[in-house]
Parts: sequence; structure tokens; C-alpha cells
Amino acid sequence: MKILVLTTSFPLVRESLSGIFIKKMVEHLGADFQVTVLTPDSSREPDSVTGYSLIRFRYGPKKWQQLAHGSGGIMTALTHKHPACLLLPVMLGAEFLACLRHGRHADIIHANWSINGVIAGIAGIINRKPVVTSLRGTDVNLMHSSRLMRILVYLCLLLSDRIVTVSPSLKQLICDRFPKYRAKVLCIGNGIDDVFFKKQKKLCTQDEPVRLRPVRLLTVGNITAGKGIDCILGAVASLPTDNWMLDILGDGPEREKLEQYCKENNIQSKVIFHGAVAPDDVPGFMHRADLFVFASRAEGRPNVVLEAMASGLVVIAGDIPAVLDLIKDGEQGFIYPVGDVVRLGELLDDCIMHPMKRLEMGQKARKHILDMGLSWTKSANRYGQVYTELVH
Repeated sequence: MKILVLTTSFPLVRESLSGIFIKKMVEHLGADFQVTVLTPDSSREPDSVTGYSLIRFRYGPKKWQQLAHGSGGIMTALTHKHPACLLLPVMLGAEFLACLRHGRHADIIHANWSINGVIAGIAGIINRKPVVTSLRGTDVNLMHSSRLMRILVYLCLLLSDRIVTVSPSLKQLICDRFPKYRAKVLCIGNGIDDVFFKKQKKLCTQDEPVRLRPVRLLTVGNITAGKGIDCILGAVASLPTDNWMLDILGDGPEREKLEQYCKENNIQSKVIFHGAVAPDDVPGFMHRADLFVFASRAEGRPNVVLEAMASGLVVIAGDIPAVLDLIKDGEQGFIYPVGDVVRLGELLDDCIMHPMKRLEMGQKARKHILDMGLSWTKSANRYGQVYTELVH
């Protein structure tokens, strides 16, 4: 069966985290599926791929193609008025023509995010091909405040044969807003790489009042306003202890401002901005860390939280629905009100000062993920079942 995967976010180079979950799903689809990924071109030459085909459509001079694959994707580019935004209409037009052309040779079109779902839906009608659209958080979470997003999600429901959400809370939001289309909507969560399960943290036998090494805090994600890195920095700046180090993996338009904040609050020696890190290097950071912090203000289903839990890390995260789907406060991790710098600081201080409590909670989180049985193979198999059902 031939599958055309349409996405405006995909890791074209090794160090990119952009759309990495789509790449993982594609790589785990079985031999029965011949996959072609259709995505915008970028200003850089992509790495070679195996197991699937990659088609990049041009939408401008090579050096100008910076709209789709940067940190935070198109939404961040639009928010920060990147000059490449002027090419958005050209890119969408080129995407539609490419989808129309390559969709003729596919058995099914699988779009990711609402704007791509609308494009794929129209191309699918013209080519008489079934369409699956995955909605991953940003567009669905913005429905309450953006009329444009409500229209895009509605058009996806109208034009797609199936809508897939990555979390139960996203599915519920769509069904509550558009109950007429409830039968079209299903939930398929992302998987977790086996490598995150391979190394376990060792439990302490007692709380140690003083650590011989700093407690390593870790956060992973694009450095954009919605990721809440500013909240994390505000919390660590107020900690009564200096027995900590914070590793920040990711890059984005807010980095320079946040680095300046660290200098102004004299914590620049305690915070390390690692920039864009290859996905293959993330498990090593997880293993060396003692605690994972997640401060995002809105998500679909944050894979980094799942990966941290699988690695045996205690997670401190904001109380957004996507997190509450995964963590019950005090059982698999700790929850604080999103944006509450004081409460986040209190939780960080408590976990830093009590190693045994921290590690025991990490073990509970790991067991919870193991009990859920999450894997990319299972996730890809469920997509395969949807494809087969629609084609036959």
C-alpha cells in the first residue's frame, strides 16, 4: 500500500527535532506500506534517508526557504514576523500542487496539522483518495481563541475520512466543539523509543542533606514563548540553594532574551543552553539528569514528558490537559499551575533537597509508562489498521 505523508515539519537533518515524531511513525510502519514523505524544501541540504522516500517541494530561492523547518515551525515564524512569511501563500500553493501531483500515485494521503489536512482533503477529493489528518495540539488548543483555527479544524473534519488526535484531551476538545463528526475522530498516541527504557536510575537508601555533585535539571524543546522556559528560569533564580545545574536542549527566537535574563540574575554559570541537539543524543542527557521540568503552556501530547518518565526521571510539569492525561499529581510526578513561578520553585527545591523522594517518584513514573505499553511499533500498527480500513 502506498502512503503519501504530508507535513510542514520534518527533521531533514540529524540535529533537528522538528516533527521527529512523524519520522518515528514513518520508520516503524511495516513492510506492507511504501511511504513517501512530502514536505517543504529548506535552505539546507537534507541528510540521506532509508526505509521511505522524501520529496521536497520548492517555494522560493534556496536561501529564502526558512519558513517551515525552523524551531517552532511556521507558527513561530509567523509570530516573530520572519521575512520568509512573505512566501507563505507561495508555499501553500506549491504544497497543494505537489500533493495533487503525488497524491495520484498514492492509495491514501496522511496529513499532519490542520492546514495540511485542508490541502490534502481537497487533493483527496480531486484524486478520489482517502485522507487521514493527524491533529497534534497547536491548532486544536487555539480553537477557543482563534476563529481561523476553528475554521481549519472544521474543514479538516469535513474533508478528511479520519481525524487522529495524539491524546484523549484533544479528542474530547474536538468532539465537544463538533459533536456531529465524533465518529470520525480517534486517538492514537505517539510511541517511545526503546532506548529510553534501557538504563534505570538507582534508588538511594537515605536522603542526603548535601550532594557531592549538583542536581541536574533538564528541559527539552524549542525556545519559543509558549514553551515556558522563562518560567523555569524565574523559578531556579529564586532557589535558596545553588546545588543545581540546568540543561536546556533546543533553540529558538527567545534564546537571546533568556540568556540575557540569566546574566541579569547571575545564574549564567548554572544554566547551559546546548542549542539544537540531535534526537539520538537526547537519551544520554535524560540518563545524566536527576529531574525533568516541563513548563509548556499548551501541547498535544508531549513526547519529551513520556521519554523522561520512561527514563525514570521525576517530572515537574504545568497543569495543561495534555500533561494531566499522563500524570496524576504526587503519583507519577508533580503538577503546578501553569505560569506559577513560585510554586514551580517550591517543587524544584523540595526535589533537589530530597534525593530519595525524587528517585522513588521517577521509578513510579517509569512503571506507569511500562504499564501503558507505549511503543512506536504499536503506534504505527494502529495507523496501519486505519489505512487498511479506509482503503478496503
